[in-house]
Amino acid sequence: MDFEYQNYPKKINIGCGYDLKRGYLNIDLNEYHQPDLVADCTQLKCLPSAYYEYILANDILEHIPRLKTSTTLREWNRLLAHGGILELQIPDVIGLLNLLKKPENQTLAKHEELLRCLFGTQCYNGDFHFIGFTEITIKNALNEAGFTIKSLNSVDDWLFNVKAVKTGKPLHDGLIDIQEDDDFLFAAFMHLLKRKPDSGGFDHYKAQLSKGMEREAIVENIKGSQEYIQLNKTTQTQI
Repeated sequence: MDFEYQNYPKKINIGCGYDLKRGYLNIDLNEYHQPDLVADCTQLKCLPSAYYEYILANDILEHIPRLKTSTTLREWNRLLAHGGILELQIPDVIGLLNLLKKPENQTLAKHEELLRCLFGTQCYNGDFHFIGFTEITIKNALNEAGFTIKSLNSVDDWLFNVKAVKTGKPLHDGLIDIQEDDDFLFAAFMHLLKRKPDSGGFDHYKAQLSKGMEREAIVENIKGSQEYIQLNKTTQTQI
């Protein structure tokens, strides 16, 4: 059955957990949190494009695998109307490392507490941290996803609170969004390596996809190849 989004506000609280907020459409992966919508926040196809005014994503982006960060931010960009606001709260890796080095924090209990902040409590499914952020990495990720940062503030010396406005479309090549796996692989080779896929490479990556490997991982794997690195060195030299 289609989700009747018209019956809810134009503000979203993504990954709400038990923090259900009035005036928001509360979304969470876990049904026991009793959100308005149980869904994977990285793929919200049941919700319309360019419809929402505000997305709140507190303490959620770090729970998404690193390679899905860009895909997720692009999806949240899709949901927001032009000028809509995305608010994030995310771990500040450098802030946590600085706290770990402070003389007053040199106890086992304090180190364990701060490491839980970095990696998650890991007490239940979903409470694992796959990534942390620096000011440089979150600015780049938001820029590539079509956002302009309005403010970036430190919270408790180990968190970033970021507010960003949707100012454009994501800066991406559309590879991940191609419908068929064969078409995706062909496009990935052509776009990244500037050539048609060889049968060995094509078959290898198709087998990996069938085993559950994410497309984002294949793109990163190709970008880590010597062929890609050498090709980009050559291109940069020519420029």
